[in-house]
Amino acid sequence: MKKCIYIVLLLLVLSCKSDSELSIERGIQFYDWGKYNAAIIEFNKSKFHQLNQRNQSYDDLKLLAQIYYNLAITYAKIGMYDVAYQEVQHAVSLVPNQEYREVLDLIKKELIDSTTINQ
Repeated sequence: MKKCIYIVLLLLVLSCKSDSELSIERGIQFYDWGKYNAAIIEFNKSKFHQLNQRNQSYDDLKLLAQIYYNLAITYAKIGMYDVAYQEVQHAVSLVPNQEYREVLDLIKKELIDSTTINQ
């Protein structure tokens, strides 16, 4: 009986998601529903949780880069290209993968195009 209790407790501990991961999931859901301001709030909550961790592993840095990336996509969706550009730069600085660089280039192009149109 004790073994069953220990196994259940172990599974519960190992299967729990962090506050940061839960905020990311909520943010993605809000984004999918078109509630971009709510998505930004959730992604920023997640960023806050990640930045306040004491001992960060490489997986934590990858998660933080994903948060910056999600924020960049969301800001770009509502036309805030300057903020989106800053967020995706953070993502690229943490994890310089091809996907993040491509979004950086797209947002940079949109930022240039939007400033050219406004002049």
